[in-house]
This record gives sequence, structure tokens and C-alpha cells, in this order.
Amino acid sequence: MMGKNKILLLVACLGFSTVQAQDYTTSESSTYRNDSLFKKTVVKSKPMSYSIDSWANQTSNTITSGFMNSLAQGGFISQDELNPIMEAHTGPKGYLGGTVGFDVKWATPEREGKLWSLCGSFGSEAIVDTRWTTDLFELVWFGNAASTGELNILSGSGARAGVFNRFNLGGYNHQTRQRLELSFVQRLAGAEWSLPYGYFNVSEHADSLDTYVQSEARLHIGSGIDDLTPAYGVALSGTVPIKPQDFPLEFEVNFKDVGLLFEPEGSRVYWLQDGLTTTGLPVFGDSLTWESIIDGDITAESAVDSILQTGNSVSRMVLLPAKLGVSFKYHHSETISANASIYTGGWMPQHLITGGLEYIQSENITLGLNYKQGGWGDERFEFWARINVAGERSLLISVEEPLGLMFRDESAASTTCRGIRIRLSRGNG
Repeated sequence: MMGKNKILLLVACLGFSTVQAQDYTTSESSTYRNDSLFKKTVVKSKPMSYSIDSWANQTSNTITSGFMNSLAQGGFISQDELNPIMEAHTGPKGYLGGTVGFDVKWATPEREGKLWSLCGSFGSEAIVDTRWTTDLFELVWFGNAASTGELNILSGSGARAGVFNRFNLGGYNHQTRQRLELSFVQRLAGAEWSLPYGYFNVSEHADSLDTYVQSEARLHIGSGIDDLTPAYGVALSGTVPIKPQDFPLEFEVNFKDVGLLFEPEGSRVYWLQDGLTTTGLPVFGDSLTWESIIDGDITAESAVDSILQTGNSVSRMVLLPAKLGVSFKYHHSETISANASIYTGGWMPQHLITGGLEYIQSENITLGLNYKQGGWGDERFEFWARINVAGERSLLISVEEPLGLMFRDESAASTTCRGIRIRLSRGNG
């Protein structure tokens, strides 16, 4: 009997200990399940920064929209249209140029412990550049009646055009916002015409003529118009911001396509040398007669030197249309900033100088007004607005000389410039 009681007591003790063990295990399990070590922490990755930029602009220091419309429509060009343009030739040369293109930039997100990340860009741009001397414009449209006895200078006139494709790859510093890229450039098509040396002179009494011209044209095509001869080059592009500590002034150095283009052989080249000297020309009325020059009047003595050569070019290295600039920004207050910049290159005949103000109207809207001078044109204004949109993105819309965009309208007949730029960006892309 005593043995049975001992057995029952032993079983009861084991059962109690089992219950205690079960309670302990359950309690500890519950504690571990609620511990933060077992919770899954979701880290939100930073998005890639980028910008998509497109633009089109045309500027001139002399040629007006009304004059260009008259040329496009054809017909008689009146003195009323020519006189304002001739008066605008206050300097030695007139210019007309423009660009149109797009550019996509990107940079990978910042990683922990890494200052640099991969960045790059790609895009395409067409550039047109034309320039002429004031004397050449006067000879073409007014003749030489007002310049007899004077030497008309033609040297330095020319025109060129090119279509360039770019692919860049490099690094972006998230701390300094410095961006350095190696650029691979393709010139898909291009053409150049230059008049490196030339003059035209008619004596005061219009009884002698002396003129000489050297001119060269280069067309980057092969045997036919559809046979392109693209050229390839390599360059450096980038941005170097400088922001002094404890001073509300920012600097930024920009450079684009600083490098060389390697042209293959096979482009069509035309070279002309033409000289004409005459004395004792007969004068009928108030002008010379070309018939007398061609027919060789017996009272006139003339000497003609004319050479025309054509052929294919050899391979050569030329400079890319590099563009260099520096910009400044001064933060006057939390809402108002002043900015200024100067750019050179990109086939522009003059430095492009910009100065303006920036006003933060609200958290989502920033407005700006810039004054521009140089490049291919003279004074003009640029209005822009930046709007913050969803997803930490911003949309920039810029209009240069707004009235010039209505170039078909009579109200814009006297404008010489026009341009528009649209940019969608996120982060520092």
C-alpha cells in the first residue's frame, strides 16, 4: 500500500513539473515572438535621379522675323525691309544661329558608405552657325553704289551646320554634386562653307574694279546625298559646383564636349580662287555694265585669275563644338536669389552673358527672369517657371523672347530671337 502511494506521489510530481515546464516554454516562446529581433525591417530604397531636357532656339543680331518670312514667301524685297536690317549692322559682322535637341541625364542612387555613383547621359543636337561681314550684306542687297572708292571686306564670312549624337558615362559625387563624364560623340552629318579671304573695290569714279576671293566648301557625304560619312570623337563633359561654407554664394563650372573629332576621308571638298582686275571701264549712266566686262571692251584692260578645284578630303582631326561656362548664384533671402553666368564655345561667335532674378513664390512654384546678351544675338529676355510635381519631380519651362515665337505674326516682325526649353527632372540627374 505504501508502495502504491509513493508511485502516485511520484506521478503527481512529474505531472506538476510537466505543467510548469509547458508554462515556462509557452511564456518564453511568446517573449521571443514579440522581440524586435524577429521583426522584418523594410528599408525604402532611394530612387534613381534623372532629367529629360529638350530645347529649340534661334537668335540673330540683325535678321528679323519679317525679313525671313519675306524670303520664304519670295517676291520683291523692299527698302523698308532692308533698311532696318542694314542699320542693325552696327558691328563688323552679322550673325544668325540656332540649336535644337534633347538630352537625358541619369545617376544611380546613393549607397551607404559610398560617395560616388554611376551616372551618364545621351542625346542629340543640331547646330547651325552663319556669319557675314557688313560689307558683304551691303553688296548683296544694296550693291556698291554707296561704297565706291572704299575697300569692301568679305573675309571671315561663312556658314556651318552639324548633327551630333552623344553618349556619356561617368561618376557622380552625392556630397559635392560633382559630375564627370567621358563623352563619345558622333557627327552624323555636317557641312561647312568659309570665305577666309576676300575683298571688293570699285574706284571712286567707277572706272575700275578690283576683287579677289578665296572660298572653300566641305560637304560630309560620299558619292551621293544619301551616302553619309559620319565622324566619331571622344571628349570630357561635367559639372563642378563650388559652395563656400557660411556664405550665401554658389559657383558652378560647366564644360561639355571638350575633345576631338576624327573625320574619315571621303568628304566632298570644293575650293575656289577668283580674282578680277579691270581698268578703263566704260560707264553708262550711273553704273558699270557687266556686258562690257564679259565682252571685253577695247577701251578696258582686264586680268582674270580663276581656279576651281574639287575632290575628296583626307582624314583629319578637328575640335568638337565644346562649350565652357561658369555660373554664380547669390541667395539674398529665403525667397529671392540673383544669378549670373557666362558661356563660350558651341560655335557661338560671341560670349553668352546672362543675369537675372529668381523668386520662390510657394513651395511648389519658382519664377525667374533673365537678361541675355551675346551668342548669336543681342539683348533679349528669358522668362521661366519651375513647378514641383508628384514624386519629387520638377518641371521647368523657359521661353526666350516670347513674342519671337509668333514669327508669322506682324506683331513679331521686328524680333530677331526666339527659343523654348522644357525640362523634367528628379533629384540631381
